[in-house]
Amino acid sequence: MLPAVLFALVGAVVGWGERRSLRAGEWRRPSDATAVPRFDWVPVLGAVVFGLVGWKCAALSWWTAPAYLLFAGIGLLLVAVDADVHRLPDKLTVWPLPVFAVLLVLASAGAGQWSRLVVALGCGVVVGLVFLLLALAVPSGLGLGDVKLAVQIGSVLGWLGASVVVSWVFLGFLAGGLWAAALVITRRATRKTHLAFGPPLLLGALLALLGAGPL
Repeated sequence: MLPAVLFALVGAVVGWGERRSLRAGEWRRPSDATAVPRFDWVPVLGAVVFGLVGWKCAALSWWTAPAYLLFAGIGLLLVAVDADVHRLPDKLTVWPLPVFAVLLVLASAGAGQWSRLVVALGCGVVVGLVFLLLALAVPSGLGLGDVKLAVQIGSVLGWLGASVVVSWVFLGFLAGGLWAAALVITRRATRKTHLAFGPPLLLGALLALLGAGPL
């Protein structure tokens, strides 16, 4: 319980810093004409997510903490940015990949399970190709930002096993479908409305991570 509380406090601090960045419009473009939201929920969500991820890392192995806590921090920012402007910046989806690679090497060395790196790489490639095909087949659905995010999630979760990645894909699409259905039912969107798919994918990733079995 103590690690979860400590990491929840860290998450609140990280969320507060990210809120300041979001409020300053650092992730916006001149063409984003809508008013900047307050993002008051970001520190609260940061505390919840970091607390859960920290608790899970303690159950898995402390060697996994750097990778999955970084993933939590980036994911929190991606949720806010995508919800605001329906965009997943390359700075948050593509450029962190080498950092994750180094952190997963560290986790593999610490846990003494190098085969997990191969699985992580394979999952990232396969998931990226599947999402790219879906984006090309249904242009009004997934965007290239979603494809890049899928590569990141597939690689990071793939270190825990291919079954965790399968769970994430199922949970992510389920969350996205339920969210879209709720918006249509409440008449806040139509079937042709473009919805941010990053938050459901990241929610599915969190649930899959929490449900992962022991190493």
